[in-house]
Amino acid sequence: MGKAKQRILGRAKNTLNKYDLTRHQAIDFVVNELVARPTSLKAKNMISLFGLKSEELTEAGMEYERVLQLEKCFSLT
Repeated sequence: MGKAKQRILGRAKNTLNKYDLTRHQAIDFVVNELVARPTSLKAKNMISLFGLKSEELTEAGMEYERVLQLEKCFSLT
C-alpha cells in the first residue's frame, strides 16, 4: 500500500468519531437545519446518507409543506 493511501485511511479513522451520529440525531439535525435554511445542502446530503423517509421527518415535527418540497430527495433514496 502506498504512503498516500495509508495517510488517507489514517485520516478517515481519526475523523470517524467526529461524525458518529445516530439515526435520531440525524433526523433532528435535518429538521432543525431545514427550518433555519430551507435550501440547505447539508440537510439534503444527510437525508440521502441515512435514507430518511418523509414519514420520519413529519413525525419529528417538520411541516408537511416543507416535506413536499423535498420530494426529489426522497425519491432518490
